[in-house]
Amino acid sequence: MIVLGLTGGIAAGKSTVSKMLRRLGARIWDADEASRRVVRPGEPGHEALRLAFGDEIFLPDRTLNRRGLAKKVFGNEEALLKLNRTLHPHILNDMEAHLARWEKEGVEFAVVDAPLLFETGADSACDEIWVVSCGVDEQLRRIMARDGLTEEEAAERIDHQMPDSERRRRATRVIDSLMPLEDEERYVKSLVDELLHPEEDA
Repeated sequence: MIVLGLTGGIAAGKSTVSKMLRRLGARIWDADEASRRVVRPGEPGHEALRLAFGDEIFLPDRTLNRRGLAKKVFGNEEALLKLNRTLHPHILNDMEAHLARWEKEGVEFAVVDAPLLFETGADSACDEIWVVSCGVDEQLRRIMARDGLTEEEAAERIDHQMPDSERRRRATRVIDSLMPLEDEERYVKSLVDELLHPEEDA
């Protein structure tokens, strides 16, 4: 099974490329979905969060109060690091379990869709890394339009992530999401064909 790592900065267009890959037959492991899965009541991440942050971050039905947790860690570097140290091992375990199951099922092509691919070490499970990028100016424009933020607030969100130049440096391929959608889809399909059938391009 070929495992592709897909990542990109906030509003860079990663989700659009992920949907393209799904249409092309890839199994998608989504880190954001996994982060919600591992903190459900009864899951190991739920208990780990309780031990790290206390009962006050949960609602009466024992589900995670995401807004309350976000307030607790926003602007608090130490609390954010604590949160990441608490949850990332459980998210990576979820990824490994999915990849192992898909390999047993004979899946040909899987995608690890993760905004923090490099930061969590999930890239070590991947055969190739694709980074979706649009440049900081376009990121700012998209975040401001999508989330109703000021330029300063949007820039702060970008600054909290790995620099795009570093992601691009570590990528096998960079997908420019500024190109027209049809061109982007054709390009992604050509990259998938090359990845899955390299002998035809030799």
